[in-house]
Order: sequence, then structure tokens, then C-alpha cells
Amino acid sequence: MWWFQQGLSILPSALVIWSSASFLFSYITAVLLHHVDPLVPYISDAGTTPPERCLFGIMLNVAALLGIATMYVRYRQVRALIPEDHKLLRLNKMGVVLGMVSCFGLCIIANFQGYAFHLASTVSEWSLAFSFISFFFTYIRDFQKISLRVEALLHGHNLYYTHQQLLTDDQGMPIS
Repeated sequence: MWWFQQGLSILPSALVIWSSASFLFSYITAVLLHHVDPLVPYISDAGTTPPERCLFGIMLNVAALLGIATMYVRYRQVRALIPEDHKLLRLNKMGVVLGMVSCFGLCIIANFQGYAFHLASTVSEWSLAFSFISFFFTYIRDFQKISLRVEALLHGHNLYYTHQQLLTDDQGMPIS
């Protein structure tokens, strides 16, 4: 079995790969179309004009969704491992809330491109991108120990009526 197929380790792996690809693909598209300087581009400026703007926005929205899923699983994991330490549980809740706010910020970056930034902003954008990626790489080992099981139950003969509704509907019908 491959390392990313063990448990839920696909979540942080997919998050890192997808978010890296969103920056890379929009950057490559912007450079090929001569929309940005190839040496030191702003991440947000790499997605200011179509078609790279659309690609950048959609891919970062998916990355934000993967980030939310990854942080929620990590939150649940810490909650299950240490259920009696209330101080750590409060810190865990604050961490997941901060993570959700960060993912919302990622959606803002994805959908509102085109601002003129300075060199400090460029450095902070790239450092955010690399720290984001390296941070979620640390989750892979822990997520290999978690598996997800989904079970679907149908309580009735079709999707519109439950078993109890079928019994009461059948009692009122005359048999001829």
C-alpha cells in the first residue's frame, strides 16, 4: 500500500499538492502569456487577468476546502486522544477556529486578485505559501492512523417514504 493510501493521509497530501499546483499552474500560465515578471512575481498578481485568474481562484477555493477538512480531522483527532485535558481542548478549539478563518482568508485571496503590493508583501505571500505547505506535510504521519467509514442505510422501499409512512399509507388503501 502506498503511503498516501493509509488512513486519511490523503487529505494533507492532497492539500499540499493541490495548493502548490494552484500557485504553479497560474504562475506558469501568467508567465507564458507575459502577464507577470518571471523572476519575482506577486502570487496574487499571477492571477489578475483571465485565464490564470479563473484557474487561480478555483484552485485556491478547492485548497481552502481541503484545508478545512484537514483541520477538522486534526481537531477531532486531538480531541479523541486527550479528552480530559480541558486546557488543551480549549487550545484545540482555538486552533481549528483560527484555521477556518485562515481558509476563509485564502478564499478572499483567491477571489479578489489584482492589488498592487510592495516587495514586503511578495515576501510574505511566498513565505505564507511555503509555511502552509510544510505545516500540512507534518500531518501525514498522524493521518495514516485514521480511517473513514461511510455507511448508507435505506429505511423504506424507496427514497421518498420511510418504512413507517409506507405502513400507514398502506393501511388506508382499500383492497379490491
